[in-house]
Amino acid sequence: MELKRILAKDTKSATDLAMRLCGRDVLIISNHTVEGQTELVVAIDVDKQSPETNDQQDGSRSQGAKPVETFRSQLILAQAKSSASYGLAASPVSGADFKQATQEGGDPKNQEIRRLIRDELAVFKAELSLSLKTSGWQSSLKLSPEIDNLFNSFNQAGMSASLRTLLLDTVKDMRTEQEALLAIRQQLEQVSHLPRAALPQSGIHLIAGPSGVGKTMMAIRLASHAVSQDASCKVAMVSYSDTRPGAWEQIQVLSSQIGIECFRADNSASLGNVLAGLQEYKLVLIDTASSQLRERVLEIESVCPSCVKHVLVTADSSSATLRRTLQASDINWHSLMVSKLDETIQPWPLVEFLHDNSLPNCAASDGAQVAALKLNLTAGSLIEMALAQLSRSPEPRALARTNHLTRPPVFQVAAVAPRFLTESSPRGLRGSFN
Repeated sequence: MELKRILAKDTKSATDLAMRLCGRDVLIISNHTVEGQTELVVAIDVDKQSPETNDQQDGSRSQGAKPVETFRSQLILAQAKSSASYGLAASPVSGADFKQATQEGGDPKNQEIRRLIRDELAVFKAELSLSLKTSGWQSSLKLSPEIDNLFNSFNQAGMSASLRTLLLDTVKDMRTEQEALLAIRQQLEQVSHLPRAALPQSGIHLIAGPSGVGKTMMAIRLASHAVSQDASCKVAMVSYSDTRPGAWEQIQVLSSQIGIECFRADNSASLGNVLAGLQEYKLVLIDTASSQLRERVLEIESVCPSCVKHVLVTADSSSATLRRTLQASDINWHSLMVSKLDETIQPWPLVEFLHDNSLPNCAASDGAQVAALKLNLTAGSLIEMALAQLSRSPEPRALARTNHLTRPPVFQVAAVAPRFLTESSPRGLRGSFN
């Protein structure tokens, strides 16, 4: 995936140029006016560029023309110019740095970030296409006011277009929100599967997952639970190929708090030596690095083929993250673990993933503390949590209280004296004066 900048005199010319260079399926990221010209920023998949674009790039390379400018290369040059203008001591931009900045290869971490962005953009493009295809059918439906409000909450809840369309087809003929929510709950519970898997109590277990899901804390929670079940159980924790600043110190502090030992391995050779010295330990938990997940898991498998592999994702993971981590990685996962399971999340992508997969659940966490281990996570509880975040119409009692507060006050008028109701009176006044 590459971001390219296109300049033209107006929007139409810029769009035509982008379609001619990158194909009709070009994805336009932004459209701005710069110094009287229209600037388009487009996303290009390097593997799917049009032949015209490839020929032009090959020609530019053969003629020694300057490479295609990417955002990273422009950022490097801008930082150098800014440092020079303020008189700061900055290292000059070398030709190797500029070449690395303008090429698709380079650091594996950068490649992983590019793949992540490409996957997210592909999902967004598919969602947009499906929404456009179903918009006509949705606008032709005559929904009741309550069902229409419920459908609007589907759009705000981060629900995918496919699941949103499926649920709308289920409730389109219903009249009340309570009836629709009951039908949705029953339908989702029938097709969602989340069998149980045993918690790690013995053997070697590795915990892998994307960045920021809380793998270290989940490993600490599992170790603490094993020690609480059996005080004589010897538990060790191994940090594998995690080079983040402060990661090893965090593991040391957390391990000392729960009374277990921790070890560190930077590569597969050192991991083999560490595991060879842990034969007397009943439970060994391996905490893996976030980058290059598939490569790290395969390295651990080559050293310990019998290890049990657990994948950890957050409850609010996107569809692209779940697909990339659980399906596209071609790893035979033993169980699924879920973190950050609190009351404010909307786990619709995870609920949708459970429709087509039956990966057993091992454990979940609903807080940031070591004791925040949740063992009874089910598909029904996930669905109930997702439905609880949908906006609902007020209950009858609440509506009555609202009407009572908004109703204008009623003033009591005193009864009229009988003398004002007589037909005649002296001097044109009404009422008797006896």
